[in-house]
Amino acid sequence: MLIHLASHLPYFSAVARHLSFSNAADELSISQSSVSYQIKNLEDKLGFKLFLRGQGSKVELTAKGVALYQEYAALERNFNQVVADTQLSNTRTHLEMTAPLDLGIKLLTPALAQLEADQLIVNLDLTDEVIELKRSRFDFSIRNKTDESGLEYIPLVSLKNILVCSHHYSRSNQISAFEHINDSHRLIVRNPLRSNTWEQLFQQYGQSFHQHNNMQVINNSFGIYQAIVANAGIAILPEYFVDETNHEQLYIFDEPLNETQFYLAFQPSYVAKRWADRIKSTILNSIEDRKRFVLQ
Repeated sequence: MLIHLASHLPYFSAVARHLSFSNAADELSISQSSVSYQIKNLEDKLGFKLFLRGQGSKVELTAKGVALYQEYAALERNFNQVVADTQLSNTRTHLEMTAPLDLGIKLLTPALAQLEADQLIVNLDLTDEVIELKRSRFDFSIRNKTDESGLEYIPLVSLKNILVCSHHYSRSNQISAFEHINDSHRLIVRNPLRSNTWEQLFQQYGQSFHQHNNMQVINNSFGIYQAIVANAGIAILPEYFVDETNHEQLYIFDEPLNETQFYLAFQPSYVAKRWADRIKSTILNSIEDRKRFVLQ
């Protein structure tokens, strides 16, 4: 089957990426009528429509078109990976990775130099927005959920969370344990409606997170950290925000919190798995080399 379809697939891929016959024609340096001819032949051979033509130049993929495009994109990417892996060993490989903002800055950027020394140049896109990896330009994604189907996930690192405030806030409000917290104490949270870690902590003491009436919402860990050092309240942060430069400013509550498990996600292929193993090893070595000083 593939041998009869292969010549048409690059044209299909271009139209599917751009959702435009004219833009696909520009990319391929051919006429729009030639692109339309290739797509018609492909649809005739498959026996079903790949695109819905709307008014003007508007084009949408059908459900079957989406499925075919996802599979072809994965095939194309895997083939390119195999070609890259079989090139000379001194050839550098460029990879695209997306990761959460604070984790990327704190833990990934220190590993970039070592990755480059291992012939892997990783371009990082740091965002807290969840990317649909199969429809994106990225080779890898670091995330704390495994809910996108069709991907391979390998456990990367499990990171400890801490309940923290400034020493000044702790002393001035006379709080040294969670049971001392009441509505006069401000919680600095990312989401006042849903927070698994906060909810589980309150439940341990038979209380409700949602009934606490003094919250400040800051939807970024760096912003939360700055609020903490400014004596604004109490927060839950990843442990890697505490190091030798700031531990004397911070009061860390002795409260066991759930760790956050992060995964390295990628589209399954032999070569991607090899790269993933190298990336994981380098990141873990970098974390070990740069262990954060935490006051016990």
